[in-house]
Amino acid sequence: MYEFHGWTVVHESVTEIDECHLSVIVENIQSYISNLNWSNGLLKLYPANGNYYVSLGGFLNRKTVEATEIMELYQFIADQAPGSYGLLYTLDDEDTEGCENRFKVFVLTRGQLTQKEDSFLSPFVPVVTDVE
Repeated sequence: MYEFHGWTVVHESVTEIDECHLSVIVENIQSYISNLNWSNGLLKLYPANGNYYVSLGGFLNRKTVEATEIMELYQFIADQAPGSYGLLYTLDDEDTEGCENRFKVFVLTRGQLTQKEDSFLSPFVPVVTDVE
């Protein structure tokens, strides 16, 4: 099972907001999302009180192309709007890098996407669930 949950607040820069430029960025992100043609999970760009955010989440039977698309979307947002910030949690029970029992946490800040250790939900067994 591949599980993912994330959010991103879209900001053009860390210092100022240009409403005209932000609208172009939002259109670019919406176009990017629309071109993915997802059939599984949640992936949507929302307006909220003059700001925009992306929300996504879901469960896949295994790590598929959608998992790659999620990472590429976060990188696209980082490139388009370096003032954006957010988190992405993923859990892959078939992970080949030794993280099959741990969430991977990706942090988006200042145009960079970095992986961090999860201290809240990992190790998945026994923190969240028991072995069946």
